[in-house]
Amino acid sequence: MRSTGGMKRFHVYLLCQILGWSVHAVANVAFAALNGFFSWHSIVMFAWSACAAMFCSHLFRAWIRQRNWLKLSPLRALPRVFVASIVVGLAITLLASLSVPVMMGWAALLKSGWLWIFPSLFVWSVTVFLWAVIYFGVHYFESFETAEVEKLRLAVVAKDAQLRVLLAQVNPHFIFNCLNSLRALILEDPQRAQSMVTELASMLRYSLQSGKTEAVSLETELEAVTAYLKLEAIRLEERLQVKIDVDPKSLETPIPPMLLQTLVENGVKHGVSRLPQGGEIRVASSMRNGALKIRVENSGQLAESPGSTRVGLENIRQRLQLLYGDAASLVLRNQNADSVIAEVSIPLAKSPA
Repeated sequence: MRSTGGMKRFHVYLLCQILGWSVHAVANVAFAALNGFFSWHSIVMFAWSACAAMFCSHLFRAWIRQRNWLKLSPLRALPRVFVASIVVGLAITLLASLSVPVMMGWAALLKSGWLWIFPSLFVWSVTVFLWAVIYFGVHYFESFETAEVEKLRLAVVAKDAQLRVLLAQVNPHFIFNCLNSLRALILEDPQRAQSMVTELASMLRYSLQSGKTEAVSLETELEAVTAYLKLEAIRLEERLQVKIDVDPKSLETPIPPMLLQTLVENGVKHGVSRLPQGGEIRVASSMRNGALKIRVENSGQLAESPGSTRVGLENIRQRLQLLYGDAASLVLRNQNADSVIAEVSIPLAKSPA
């Protein structure tokens, strides 16, 4: 039983058959009229010829499908189609010739001789060959289009799988750092450790939810970052200073989840917390040149930290590449002798919704 899609394609094929061969018959009648051979006999004969062509080409289609010629390459299919076009052209010629004795008697057919078969055979063979070229061309185009769609679908599936793997890396990395901070605080200040557990629960909820989506608003991410900084402020006390300067217009802009969080966490862990006197974390955002610009600046200097794997930064770069291609970027550099800056650029036109 044909599927709905198959029935629809078959109906389109039938419509094209009827319209195509009808136009062919009308064109022949018009050509005969222009050359002074117009009569009701010619109309009937050309109409019958169109019906014969429609019938034979339909059988030709069935043969093509039965022999799986559509799966052949154009070079392999061409000689088969060429020979078959001559055979089908001969069949149409013989069927079309039956209209002559019916309309004008056998005498007219015998009087005309049999030499007319050769030009008629040539014309019908060429016509059938062109029909086959169009038929194969449509199927080759559909196959190419289907292959491209399937290729894109597989690419999307692969990209989604990569993103899920990357997010799976971010969450344990973040949780591990938070638990390390909590462990250090439990012995020093149990009361503050309790407050930290409350903030940590909020952060864990966001971290787990972030794995289910490709994008969150900058405002939502900032709320998680604020909770994280409160956790670190409990541990670092006056050694951590925070300054946030965000463009209100950028708050609804979608960004990959845990992106800003990872940058801030990186600045605290490898910058501020390593300085005896502490330092400052500055977060800023702006909208410029059709892109969202995010800046995270922290006190300290770029240096290879013992045990550092740079998982967070490499994770961000890979996620940006998967979601935005070369249109997004992450740059990490020393701003001056006392601070490091991480700059992220996300194109607004390609923001994942």
